[in-house]
Amino acid sequence: ATTLNNLAVLLKNQGKYDEAMPLYERAIEIGEKTLGPNHPQVAASLNNLAGLLENQGKYDEAKPLYERAIEIGEKTLGPNHPDLAVWLNNLAGLLKTQKKYMEARPLLKHALDILVAQLPPQHPHITMTRMSLND
Repeated sequence: ATTLNNLAVLLKNQGKYDEAMPLYERAIEIGEKTLGPNHPQVAASLNNLAGLLENQGKYDEAKPLYERAIEIGEKTLGPNHPDLAVWLNNLAGLLKTQKKYMEARPLLKHALDILVAQLPPQHPHITMTRMSLND
Protein backbone atom coordinates (compact mmCIF):
# COMPACT_ATOMS: atom_id res chain seq x y z
CA ALA A 1 0.00 0.00 0.00
CA THR A 2 2.84 2.39 0.83
CA THR A 3 4.51 1.83 -2.55
CA LEU A 4 1.23 2.45 -4.37
CA ASN A 5 0.66 5.63 -2.38
CA ASN A 6 4.18 6.87 -3.11
CA LEU A 7 3.81 6.15 -6.82
CA ALA A 8 0.47 7.98 -6.81
CA VAL A 9 2.14 10.99 -5.14
CA LEU A 10 4.76 11.02 -7.89
CA LEU A 11 2.11 10.83 -10.63
CA LYS A 12 0.03 13.55 -8.95
CA ASN A 13 3.07 15.81 -8.76
CA GLN A 14 3.57 15.24 -12.49
CA GLY A 15 -0.04 16.26 -13.13
CA LYS A 16 -1.05 12.73 -14.12
CA TYR A 17 -4.22 12.77 -12.03
CA ASP A 18 -6.05 10.07 -13.97
CA GLU A 19 -3.17 7.66 -13.38
CA ALA A 20 -2.73 8.62 -9.73
CA MET A 21 -6.35 8.26 -8.64
CA PRO A 22 -6.70 4.46 -8.99
CA LEU A 23 -3.38 3.98 -7.20
CA TYR A 24 -4.54 6.04 -4.23
CA GLU A 25 -7.83 4.15 -4.18
CA ARG A 26 -6.02 0.80 -4.29
CA ALA A 27 -3.58 1.90 -1.57
CA ILE A 28 -6.53 2.82 0.65
CA GLU A 29 -8.27 -0.48 -0.07
CA ILE A 30 -5.16 -2.54 0.68
CA GLY A 31 -4.36 -0.48 3.77
CA GLU A 32 -7.85 -0.89 5.16
CA LYS A 33 -7.71 -4.67 4.63
CA THR A 34 -4.19 -5.27 5.92
CA LEU A 35 -3.72 -2.56 8.55
CA GLY A 36 -7.31 -1.78 9.46
CA PRO A 37 -9.56 1.13 8.48
CA ASN A 38 -8.21 3.38 11.24
CA HIS A 39 -4.49 3.08 10.58
CA PRO A 40 -2.36 6.22 10.13
CA GLN A 41 -1.14 4.98 6.72
CA VAL A 42 -4.75 4.79 5.57
CA ALA A 43 -5.24 8.34 6.84
CA ALA A 44 -2.17 9.50 4.89
CA SER A 45 -3.52 7.92 1.70
CA LEU A 46 -6.94 9.49 2.30
CA ASN A 47 -5.29 12.87 2.77
CA ASN A 48 -3.30 12.43 -0.43
CA LEU A 49 -6.35 11.39 -2.43
CA ALA A 50 -8.21 14.39 -1.04
CA GLY A 51 -5.39 16.61 -2.25
CA LEU A 52 -5.66 15.14 -5.72
CA LEU A 53 -9.40 15.74 -5.78
CA GLU A 54 -8.88 19.27 -4.51
CA ASN A 55 -6.38 19.91 -7.31
CA GLN A 56 -9.09 18.82 -9.75
CA GLY A 57 -11.62 21.20 -8.20
CA LYS A 58 -13.66 18.33 -6.72
CA TYR A 59 -14.01 20.01 -3.35
CA ASP A 60 -17.15 18.18 -2.24
CA GLU A 61 -15.39 14.85 -2.79
CA ALA A 62 -12.16 15.97 -1.14
CA LYS A 63 -13.62 17.38 2.08
CA PRO A 64 -14.93 14.12 3.61
CA LEU A 65 -11.63 12.41 2.87
CA TYR A 66 -9.70 15.13 4.69
CA GLU A 67 -12.18 14.88 7.56
CA ARG A 68 -11.79 11.09 7.76
CA ALA A 69 -7.99 11.40 7.73
CA ILE A 70 -8.19 13.89 10.59
CA GLU A 71 -10.56 11.65 12.55
CA ILE A 72 -8.22 8.67 12.14
CA GLY A 73 -5.23 10.81 13.09
CA GLU A 74 -6.87 12.09 16.26
CA LYS A 75 -7.72 8.52 17.33
CA THR A 76 -4.47 6.80 16.42
CA LEU A 77 -1.73 9.44 16.51
CA GLY A 78 -3.17 11.55 19.28
CA PRO A 79 -4.31 15.17 19.35
CA ASN A 80 -0.80 16.66 19.10
CA HIS A 81 0.88 14.79 16.26
CA PRO A 82 2.52 16.84 13.47
CA ASP A 83 0.84 14.71 10.76
CA LEU A 84 -2.52 15.68 12.21
CA ALA A 85 -1.48 19.34 11.94
CA VAL A 86 -0.66 18.85 8.25
CA TRP A 87 -4.06 17.27 7.59
CA LEU A 88 -5.85 20.05 9.50
CA ASN A 89 -3.90 22.57 7.44
CA ASN A 90 -4.91 20.82 4.22
CA LEU A 91 -8.61 20.86 5.11
CA ALA A 92 -8.31 24.52 6.11
CA GLY A 93 -6.72 25.26 2.74
CA LEU A 94 -9.64 23.63 0.96
CA LEU A 95 -12.10 25.67 3.02
CA LYS A 96 -10.19 28.87 2.30
CA THR A 97 -10.32 28.06 -1.42
CA GLN A 98 -14.09 27.86 -1.02
CA LYS A 99 -14.03 31.20 0.85
CA LYS A 100 -15.20 29.48 4.06
CA TYR A 101 -12.78 31.44 6.21
CA MET A 102 -14.71 31.10 9.46
CA GLU A 103 -14.58 27.29 9.16
CA ALA A 104 -10.89 27.30 8.23
CA ARG A 105 -9.67 29.54 11.05
CA PRO A 106 -10.16 27.13 14.01
CA LEU A 107 -8.50 24.34 12.04
CA LEU A 108 -5.49 26.57 11.36
CA LYS A 109 -5.32 27.61 15.01
CA HIS A 110 -5.42 23.97 16.11
CA ALA A 111 -2.73 23.05 13.56
CA LEU A 112 -0.54 25.93 14.72
CA ASP A 113 -0.91 24.92 18.38
CA ILE A 114 0.22 21.38 17.50
CA LEU A 115 3.15 22.56 15.41
CA VAL A 116 4.38 25.06 18.00
CA ALA A 117 4.27 22.35 20.67
CA GLN A 118 5.98 19.68 18.56
CA LEU A 119 8.47 21.37 16.23
CA PRO A 120 11.41 23.78 16.55
CA PRO A 121 10.30 27.45 16.50
CA GLN A 122 11.78 28.20 13.06
CA HIS A 123 10.27 25.15 11.34
CA PRO A 124 8.76 26.09 7.94
CA HIS A 125 5.41 24.43 8.75
CA ILE A 126 4.98 26.85 11.65
CA THR A 127 5.78 29.82 9.44
CA MET A 128 3.46 28.63 6.67
CA THR A 129 0.60 28.01 9.09
CA ARG A 130 1.04 31.46 10.67
CA MET A 131 0.97 33.04 7.20
CA SER A 132 -2.16 31.06 6.33
CA LEU A 133 -3.83 32.17 9.53
CA ASN A 134 -3.09 35.81 8.73
CA ASP A 135 -4.44 35.67 5.16
